Amino acid sequence: MIKELVAATHNLGKLEEFIVLMKDLPIEIKSLADFGRIEEPEETGCTFADNARLKAIYYARKTGMTCIADDSGLEVQALDGEPGVRSARYAGKGATAKENNDLLLRNMKFQIKRNCRFRCALAVAQPDGKILHEVDGICEGMLLHDPLGSEGFGYDPLFWSMELHKSMGEATMQEKNKVSHRGKAIRKLIAVWGRKNENRSHR
Repeated sequence: MIKELVAATHNLGKLEEFIVLMKDLPIEIKSLADFGRIEEPEETGCTFADNARLKAIYYARKTGMTCIADDSGLEVQALDGEPGVRSARYAGKGATAKENNDLLLRNMKFQIKRNCRFRCALAVAQPDGKILHEVDGICEGMLLHDPLGSEGFGYDPLFWSMELHKSMGEATMQEKNKVSHRGKAIRKLIAVWGRKNENRSHR
């Protein structure tokens, strides 16, 4: 069983979600901040899975530790899946969450259909570049016309959860983790680890 993991993110909101969602595993989650300044890789993948794999391998090699990386974002049906893999930089490199949200609302101004989904791809890689696990998770919702709530981060205040019947910006972390794309992906990962450990114990 892996005892330590480095989470490949500089986003403190994501880091907190990783720590909370994986708290029942005997694994210490380390932050990239524990390793000094590491230049970010260019996310050149065409899919969330491509970018998760790319980041997991890159940071595992840079830190010398097994690494968990996610790539996630918002897909809006009326915009043919945008912002998609460009969710964090939708309004340009270094854009703030507000700038991304404002651009999205402008692009959706005359759209009636507002179906959207959060998608997360997770990858775990060893320092030698070997991918140990890959999983994904999806959370369905509707895009609001105006932000609601101040919780979460990114597009959360614009995302109406079909399961919670409130915006992700109004949800507590506990509520969000029950239905979120990242929560679903991490629960899949935990289940995979559990099966692997059970198989080892029966050998």
